[in-house]
Amino acid sequence: MSKKESKITISQIAKMANVSTSTVSHVINGTKNVSDRTRLKVEGIINETGYTPNYVAKALKKSETKTIGLIVSDITNQFFVDVIQAVNEEALRNGYMVILGDSDDNPKQELELVKSFQERCIDGLIFSPTIHSGNYAAPYLNSVNLPAVCIDRTLDDKWDWVGTENRNAAKILTRHLIGLGHRRIAFVSGLRGINTTEERIEGYESALKEAGLPFDKTLLIVGESRIVPAKVRSKERFKAILNTENFPTAIIASNNLMVIGIMRTLQELNVMVPEDMALAAFDDFEWADLFQPRITTIVQPCRDIGTKAVQLLIERIKNPTAALQKVEYYPRLEIRESCGILLKDKLKKEGVKKW
Repeated sequence: MSKKESKITISQIAKMANVSTSTVSHVINGTKNVSDRTRLKVEGIINETGYTPNYVAKALKKSETKTIGLIVSDITNQFFVDVIQAVNEEALRNGYMVILGDSDDNPKQELELVKSFQERCIDGLIFSPTIHSGNYAAPYLNSVNLPAVCIDRTLDDKWDWVGTENRNAAKILTRHLIGLGHRRIAFVSGLRGINTTEERIEGYESALKEAGLPFDKTLLIVGESRIVPAKVRSKERFKAILNTENFPTAIIASNNLMVIGIMRTLQELNVMVPEDMALAAFDDFEWADLFQPRITTIVQPCRDIGTKAVQLLIERIKNPTAALQKVEYYPRLEIRESCGILLKDKLKKEGVKKW
């Protein structure tokens, strides 16, 4: 029988080798000692026929495949790159394989990925919901009773979740700029309607309020969660703010990819960081230390999030009726040079007498 012939079974292997199916199984799995003569005979027939053990069928008999699905909203975002790495490592440590998908923040694409993963009999799912997951992926997940854990973004109270505390983190970042003397601080947000975006905006507003500063909605630029400002409308609005007489002296980007778009726009306008504009960002990334100047950031524990997500999912797989768990990590502020010195000292050096 040639290797091109398909669907050779373990029973056929046993018949050709003139041994029992259990003996073939022991040779394949190494579960019991088999004489060298018999083992070599069976292995020779396996090689000759191109037989491949059907691990999926075997797993289904145990009602598990030791496979989990992972869907992120943007595979190019360094935050998710670090989470993916941690998920994969922790999954392998526990005997699971990971299937990865990128929803591209598209709820329909996310749903198709979930369905595709389910057809491949995954044991559970880790995902970062899109803004409309509640109308697409969520109902399907409920209908098939697939164990799932949300990361970064929350969906509702039906799934375990692990992510970062956002409100206080954004408040700390805004306070840092206020403490340097900035009073006009622009905030470039992600997509509205997503809890991470709303919580970070709330933290930004709260810090302004505590400092007795007004919230100026013209300084809130709603972005696209990607390389913002990328679209013409948001980019032009950003430029318009910088060209006003009462322009901001500092900018906060609410995720790492937005920093790229902001810096490109600042370069186009010949605005220097931090000489002309202070810049800070939510999310740290490896190259934040390589920028000139180095960028002040809020550092999220990406690896902790990925590792904990796998642990929560395995617990959920083993005990579907257990109480839901919400795990929130607190990030830290990494102060670098992109916010410059105290603004009042800068103004004094420039000969501005009034502070």
